[in-house]
Amino acid sequence: MLLNVLLSLWALSSCSQAAVQAYSPSTPLGPWLAPASGNSKPAIENPYVAAGPTYNVSANQAIRIQSPTGLNSHWVGHFVTTTENLHFVLITFTNAVPGGSGNSTYGGSANGCLVFSLETGGFSSSFAQATPTLVGQDRLRIKFGEQYELHSLTDDNISSIGVIANFSNSNFSLDTTFQPQGSLLFNGGSGSFFWGSVFNQGWASPSSYTTGTFTLNGTKHIIDSNRSTTWYDRQWGEETPSKGWYWVPIQLENGIRISTWIVPTEQGALKAFATALYPDGRQEIVGVNPDIKPRDPWVSPSTKRTWYGSFEVSFLDEQDSVITAVAPNVTSWKYGEASYGASFAFCDSFVRYSGTWKGEEVRGWGIVEQWPAS
Repeated sequence: MLLNVLLSLWALSSCSQAAVQAYSPSTPLGPWLAPASGNSKPAIENPYVAAGPTYNVSANQAIRIQSPTGLNSHWVGHFVTTTENLHFVLITFTNAVPGGSGNSTYGGSANGCLVFSLETGGFSSSFAQATPTLVGQDRLRIKFGEQYELHSLTDDNISSIGVIANFSNSNFSLDTTFQPQGSLLFNGGSGSFFWGSVFNQGWASPSSYTTGTFTLNGTKHIIDSNRSTTWYDRQWGEETPSKGWYWVPIQLENGIRISTWIVPTEQGALKAFATALYPDGRQEIVGVNPDIKPRDPWVSPSTKRTWYGSFEVSFLDEQDSVITAVAPNVTSWKYGEASYGASFAFCDSFVRYSGTWKGEEVRGWGIVEQWPAS
């Protein structure tokens, strides 16, 4: 279905007070830890990143995908503490691929946002198919009119990236900059992994120094850079899995970052693995039990789809590591869905993590992405 207008979904009013326990600084599993400083070593200066395991990271920031059913995704997850000591998860995303003859249709191109308040449980989202009005040639720059723009602020396409968004139907706008710090995470170790029926490419900057402002329901908020962070996820390939997937980006308080994928293949098998990035830059690939035990179901009033609020990720390592993901106030707050129409939707839910990793107790934060079969 081709839509010419932006459809906005309000699961809960983002300005209302929820009659359940809100986040406070003393709440167990506090929200997130920020990178130590904006002066840390940029990711591009890390020797492993600069060389790239299988490809040039800088050049592929501006890659163009030829297939209209492919993926050319930039996902930006800001985990924000404001100067007023409020806490928000701000997700913006884009997929820029060619449309029909002469780019006359959208193809799979889209952009959108998800906004969540930890204090109130307020949530809003927008998801729209659209044709990009500008895609850079050698420089990362993707623009959808005045609604959304992602652009590199440096020649290397990675050291500093800006996001400008104006989703008027969600009463949300944003103007931020993030600077990837330390090493990057390459999914599968090489940045190339089997995704549905073909191999695709994917890496992440799971720890980025973040600055800027955003406005929600007419109120402007300033990001406290010393208490905020960003996970930037980059992925591209010529096809998108028709069987859906779960993506579980885990950010632990000890500095370990774990990108977990559970992807059914076209042949009926499951590919489930995790890539762990340690603070010293070391990466480890670990098998995952594909049954992540989704629990706490809820049904969207807009799309009638069923989503889940808690999961259990069991890693196939020698220590039998297990990390549980639970959305805040999981039985009361129903949030994370973005859709255009009832026929297409996905869910990115903020969660808190707890469990064991390599024999040690851990806790952290992140999201669980639920993308159903098409």
